[in-house]
Amino acid sequence: MRETISRKTLVAACCLSGLIAGACASYAPSPAAMAYELVGTHWVAESINGRAIAGPNMPQLSFGAEYRLSGSGGCNRVFGVYEAADKHIDLRGLGRTERACEAPIMAQEDAFLDVLKDADRYDRGAGRLVITAEDGRSVSFQSAAS
Repeated sequence: MRETISRKTLVAACCLSGLIAGACASYAPSPAAMAYELVGTHWVAESINGRAIAGPNMPQLSFGAEYRLSGSGGCNRVFGVYEAADKHIDLRGLGRTERACEAPIMAQEDAFLDVLKDADRYDRGAGRLVITAEDGRSVSFQSAAS
């Protein structure tokens, strides 16, 4: 018996492919806007909004090539894209897996991601990175081995 794909299914698949391609294209910053000092660096969070990180699973971020951002919020995997230039940083398309952890770890992860979603500037020096939101909330990181 030969299976056929309905016209509605084909149209829906084409539309979905177009939406995905458009979303991906909208996140690609210009090469001139890239802060190359962040490419290939890996960071472990030490504090969020001035409060020391709790628990054994520390939030982490890695800045990869092609504007890719990856890491962990302490419970879930974190991913997105970044654009950074002249000490300003924009983290977009942030997402995370949907694993549930204990309430304190989830609250810490939410605070971590809230700062990243509103990230406005960064300061890097002497093995440290601080990402700050427009309202002053921040995450402080220490450099991690690759």
